[in-house]
Amino acid sequence: MLNFLRCILLLCCCGLVSGAQAAPVVRIGVLSFQSPADTLAQWVPTAQALQQAMPQTRFDVVPLSYEALDAAVAARQLDFVLTNPEHYVVLRNQHMLRPMATINQNIAGRVVDNFGSVIFTLMGSDIQTLAQVHGKRVAAVGLNSLGGYLMAADVFLAQSLQLENSKDAQVSFLGVPHSRVVQAVLAGQADVGIVRTGVLEQMAAAGKLDLHQLRVLNAQLPARFPQLLSTDLYAEWPWAAMPDTAPELTRAVLLGLLQISADSDAAHAGRYQGFSIPANYTPVEELMRRLHVYPGQDAFPTLQTLWLRYEHWIEIGLSLVSLFWTALLIYFWRSNRRLKELTRLNRESQTSLELTAAAFNSQVGLIVTDELTRIQRANPAMKFILGFDEIHLIGQATSILRGASVSSGTLRTLWEEVKTHGRWQGELLCQHRDGHDVPCMVSISTIRNPATGLTGFVGSFADITAQKKSADDIKQLAYFDTLTGLPNRRMFLERLQTTLDTALAEGTLAGLMFIDLDHFKNLNDAHGHSVGDQLLKRMSQRLDLLLGANDLAARLGGDEFVVMMAGLSTNEDEAMASLMALAERIHHTLLEPFELDTHNEIGLYAQTLHYTCSGSIGVALFGLLDEPLTEVLKRADVAMYKSKQDGRNLIRQYDPQAQKALHARMALSNDLNLALRDGQLNLLYQLQVDAHNQAVGAECLMRWLHPVRGAVSPVEFIPLAEESGAIVAMGDWVVRSACETLARWARVPQLRHLTLSVNVSPRQFTEHDFVARVTHILQDTGAAAHLLRLEVTEGIVMQNTHEVIEKMRELCALGLSFSIDDFGTGYSSLSYIQTLPLAELKIDKAFVNDLTTSERAQAIVKAIIAIGHSMGITLVSEGVETQAQKDQLLALGCTLLQGYLVSRPIECSALEQLIATKHSTALL
Repeated sequence: MLNFLRCILLLCCCGLVSGAQAAPVVRIGVLSFQSPADTLAQWVPTAQALQQAMPQTRFDVVPLSYEALDAAVAARQLDFVLTNPEHYVVLRNQHMLRPMATINQNIAGRVVDNFGSVIFTLMGSDIQTLAQVHGKRVAAVGLNSLGGYLMAADVFLAQSLQLENSKDAQVSFLGVPHSRVVQAVLAGQADVGIVRTGVLEQMAAAGKLDLHQLRVLNAQLPARFPQLLSTDLYAEWPWAAMPDTAPELTRAVLLGLLQISADSDAAHAGRYQGFSIPANYTPVEELMRRLHVYPGQDAFPTLQTLWLRYEHWIEIGLSLVSLFWTALLIYFWRSNRRLKELTRLNRESQTSLELTAAAFNSQVGLIVTDELTRIQRANPAMKFILGFDEIHLIGQATSILRGASVSSGTLRTLWEEVKTHGRWQGELLCQHRDGHDVPCMVSISTIRNPATGLTGFVGSFADITAQKKSADDIKQLAYFDTLTGLPNRRMFLERLQTTLDTALAEGTLAGLMFIDLDHFKNLNDAHGHSVGDQLLKRMSQRLDLLLGANDLAARLGGDEFVVMMAGLSTNEDEAMASLMALAERIHHTLLEPFELDTHNEIGLYAQTLHYTCSGSIGVALFGLLDEPLTEVLKRADVAMYKSKQDGRNLIRQYDPQAQKALHARMALSNDLNLALRDGQLNLLYQLQVDAHNQAVGAECLMRWLHPVRGAVSPVEFIPLAEESGAIVAMGDWVVRSACETLARWARVPQLRHLTLSVNVSPRQFTEHDFVARVTHILQDTGAAAHLLRLEVTEGIVMQNTHEVIEKMRELCALGLSFSIDDFGTGYSSLSYIQTLPLAELKIDKAFVNDLTTSERAQAIVKAIIAIGHSMGITLVSEGVETQAQKDQLLALGCTLLQGYLVSRPIECSALEQLIATKHSTALL
C-alpha cells in the first residue's frame, strides 16, 4: 500500500511539472506513545528544520506503534528511527540500526541526556524504605516501560524483592500517561507508584499535584540529577539510521540535528534542548537482560511461572542435583559474560567508528584534543569555518582558536562547567587564521575511559555569523523607529528606567521634554503622508545635531518626540536651567523653515515646499525620588498639554496645577461617556423667523445637566466629545430626537411646515456609515426629510472634499438640505461653495455683534448676503440681540433671523407654545 501511494505521488508530480524530478522523501519513523496527531505536532517542526537545512529533500514523520515500527523497520520502509531506549536496543541488535544522536533536555538550567525512575508513596504512609514495599500494592506504567517500571524493578531486585512475584508485591500496570500512576496513589488505589523522572515536577507545575504530599523512596542527591530520582540514570531517546540509509544522507541529517538550537520552534515543539553525540545504551541492554525482558529470553518468564507454581517440588529436585549443576552453571555463566562483553565492545567500537566518520565529514567543525587540550584531530570543516587545515592544528593548544576579545573570566566559567558537568555549549568568538573574529556556537565534551579516566575533549564549531546578523536586524526593528532611525518607545522606556536608577544612585537629576508638532495633521491632509514623513525625518536629524553625549531623543509615535537629558546638576534650579536651555534651542531650530519635496495636484512635477513648523514643548525633572516611569512621563506630558492650551509654539515647565486641570478634564470626559446613557443630555430649540416675524423653523441645541456640576457649557463638553469619539453617538441621538419631533409636528397644522436644523460634527460626518445611519433614522421615525437641515462647518469640506461632497449629495437625494454654520470665520473659500449642495448660509454672530458699529462688519455681511442671493441660498443671521441689528440685517436683504431678540433656546413644549402665540397674534 505504501509503495502504491508513492507511485501515485510520483505520477502527480510528473504531471504538474514536465520533466521535473520530485524531491527525495526521507521517512522518519517515530514511536507514538500518544495520539498520531500529538506525535506529528511534536516532531513535524524538527522535520521542517531538517528540510530547511536540506532544501532539496522532503522529510515525512511517520507515527507508529511498537508493532508497526517493528514491521516498518523489518520491511526497510524507513530511513531513520526515533524511539525509546529499550526499543532501540532491540531494533539495533535485530536489524543493525546505527545510532546518530541522543536527545538532550534542559532541566533546571542543566543540559542532560539521561533519565531515571521515581519510586514514591504518600507522605503519610508507613513505608520508609524499599524493603518495606514487600507485600504492598505497586502501580507502574507497563512491563516494558524503561522509566515507568524496568529501572525501578532493577533497584528492587537489588534489594531481593521481585515485583513480578505476587508473593513480594502486587503490581498493576496502568499504561500511559504516567499521571495515571500518580492519581492511583493519591486515590489510595496503590501504596507505591513508579513513574519516569520529571513527571511529578510537571504535574506540580500544572497545579495537579503538591509535591509535599509524596515521599520519594531511595531518593538520590540533587547534585546527581536536577529532578527527583530513585534509580540509576540511563541514556535518553536515540535518533538512529537504518543500515541501508546512504552515508551522505546520514551525515547531512546528523549535521542538521546538531545545529538545532534550544530556542528554535523545533526544540520547543519537540520539548528538547538539542541533540548530541550518541550516549551509551549498553546499560539499557544489560538491565533488560537482568530483568528477562530482552527478546529471545521468553524461556525466563516461563521458568519463573513454573517456579512460582511448583516451587516446593522444584526446590526438592534442584537440591538433588545442585552440586553438579552449580559447577556447570558457573562455567557457562563466566563464558557467557565474557562473550557478551566482547560483543558489546565490538558493537560500541563499530558504532563509535561510524559516528566519528560521519561527524568528521560533516559541515560542523570538529577537533579532538588530549587531556591537556592539545589538538590531535581536526576535520575538513575547520578549513571552511576558521581557515585552518588539520596539519596546522595538530599539536597546537586550543588557545590558537580563541578570539582576542574573549576574557579570562569567560574561559574560567567555561572550564568549570566542563569539569562539573562534562560538557559546555554556548556562543564564543573564535579567531580565523586570517586574524579576524568569527562568532561560533561551540560545544565541548569530555572523553573518558572507564579504566583510565579523562583522556581528552571533543569540540564542535558552527559558524553563526548569519544568525548574529539576523539577531542584530531584529534588534534594530525592535528598538528603533523605522522611519526616523531614532530609538522607539520600547528602547526609550528601558533607557528611561536606567537613567532613573542612575540618578537615584548618584544623587543627580535628569530632565525630560515632550515635543508635539503643531498642526501636523494639516500638513498630511494638504500634501499627503509622504511629505509629513519627510518633515518627521528632518526633524529627527535636527534633534540629533542638538543633543549632547548624555542626551537621548526618541520618537514615541505620530508627531510626538521625547528628549531626555541625563547627568544634570544636583541643584533643581541649575538642572531646570540646563533643560530649558536645550528646549529653547530645539524650539528655535523647529521654527527654521524645512524644505520638503511635494507635488502639485496633477502630480506631474515636483515642487519644493518651504514649510515652517512649530512645536509645543513640555519639560519636567526627575530623579528626586523613586517613582513609576508613568509618573515621570505624565509630568512632561502635562507640561506639553499646558503649552498647547496656552496657544501652542510654547515651552512650559511642569506645573502641578496643570495636572489637576488635566485630571478634571479627564474626569469630565469620563462622565460624558455616561451622560447619554443616564439621560443627562437634553435638547433646547432656538426659533428662526422671517422678515415678518413668522416662525419658519428652529435650531436644535444640545445641553448637558451634570448630576453634580449642574449645567455644563457646550463650549466645554463638545470638544471633549469630539476628542473621545462620544460625539458620534450623541450626534445620532440629536438627529433621532429632531426627527421624532418633526414626525410629531407633522400632525399639528401650525407646526407641520417648520424645519429643524441639527449641527453635525466633522467626526460624525466622516464616519463611513453616516449616510446609512441617517437614512435608517428617517425611515424609523417617519420624519419628512425635506424639513431636516444638517448644519456643518466650513472646515469639514477641507478634510476630504470629494468624499464630503459625495456624502452630501447622497443625503440631498433623500430630501435633506445643508447649511454652512458660522460662515465667514473659517476658510470661506468661494471655490467650494459652488460645488456643495447648500441650501443655507448662517452669518456668524461675531459679524452681527459689530454690525451697527463697524463698517468692516457691515461690508462683510453685505458681501455674504450678496453671495447667497446670487446663488439662490437662504441667509440666516445668528446672534441677533437688538432691534437695530434686526433692522439693518433686513435692510441688507437677510432672509431669516435667529437670536435672543427672537427667542432664547427653550424646551420643545415652550417653543410650541411660543409659535402658537405668534400664530394667534398674526390672526388678530
